[in-house]
Amino acid sequence: MSDDWSVTSVIRRLLSPEGLADPYAIYSEIRAAADAGLPTGRFLFRYADVREALYDRDLSSDRVSAILRPLPEEARREAAPLEETMRDIVVFSDQPDHRRLRRLLLKAFTPRMVAQAKPEIEKLTRSLLDSLPADGDAFDLHRGLMYPMPALVVSALLGIPEEEHEAFQGWALDLVLVVGSGRITPELARRASDSALRMRELLSRLVEQRRKAPGPDLLSAMIEAVDEGERLTENELYANALFLMTAGHETATNMLSNGLLALLRHPDQLELLRSDLSLLGSATEEMLRFEGPVQIAARIADRDRELCGLDLKRGQAVILLLGAANRDPEVFPEPDRFDITRAPKGHLAFSHGMHFCLGAALARAEMEVVLPLVFERFPRLRLAEEHIEWQPTLDFRGPNRLLVR
Repeated sequence: MSDDWSVTSVIRRLLSPEGLADPYAIYSEIRAAADAGLPTGRFLFRYADVREALYDRDLSSDRVSAILRPLPEEARREAAPLEETMRDIVVFSDQPDHRRLRRLLLKAFTPRMVAQAKPEIEKLTRSLLDSLPADGDAFDLHRGLMYPMPALVVSALLGIPEEEHEAFQGWALDLVLVVGSGRITPELARRASDSALRMRELLSRLVEQRRKAPGPDLLSAMIEAVDEGERLTENELYANALFLMTAGHETATNMLSNGLLALLRHPDQLELLRSDLSLLGSATEEMLRFEGPVQIAARIADRDRELCGLDLKRGQAVILLLGAANRDPEVFPEPDRFDITRAPKGHLAFSHGMHFCLGAALARAEMEVVLPLVFERFPRLRLAEEHIEWQPTLDFRGPNRLLVR
């Protein structure tokens, strides 16, 4: 067991090949060290503590400065378009801006919008499945289905022209790497800043078109959303459209691939679900708990204060280990056992409180539509490669590929 629980040391371990393969072993070490009375740095990992911190409205979510701080001064100046975009994204905002942004986005991102997306999810999934091999050859289900499908769904919801889907997907991925890599470089910052500029050029044209002729799409709804006389500014429209693509793509992609991987690694649970699709609801929640697409969140202390036993200085970050909280034995008995009948209500895979995921209903809808179609198309699906290469990000957890046959 390590005796160094500094943020730098733990992040380095989590980004190592061993940490990417199994972060839960590191979470267990942190829990054991804390139980032994050892200091474990600025990490919160117990379910109750993480939930309390997520609900704490006095903690700041404005991590933009912390994310960009490692950049040299010149690179930080060059990244101005990226910084401007990030500061208008709802998940990086604090009160009262966060409340205003979230309420406006919820006015647009309605349950009706999610319900209307289900036929599109089914159509896109069937089309992508048709392009995959039907015989015994190994193929990458992550790249063939799980990776493109959520991006196509969000693009369709926003009304992004089909010829721009691939570009928009790339811009969103750059933002994912900036936020989740834990080691931003000048090269990555420049690329992401260029992506932000190109994204703004596209969206400015689309916003102008929607203002003249609104449609049934999410972008039109975001433009028209009004709450207490407030509307989204142009920059907020651009930033949060990109954010919805980022969150809707990255989180849903990882949720689908992680969930299917968990089933394939537990054949008894896969067979149980195949034989009884009424378990799909509880299975979805267990997949989210067991191998969540978002593992880490961070909050910034607004003042010198105590939080869940930690003494924080103003401006210090506290790291919330969502993946560890979702395997807290005090809340989830036998937490390392994958059990689709568990129905783990209250897991934190979609966060909690005022930052609860805007797209949670859409993500669940994708899981409910996609998995039965995969089972239908591939009744004898199995892993073709046991070793999984995970994407090198802290916040987001998902495989780079998922070879099956």
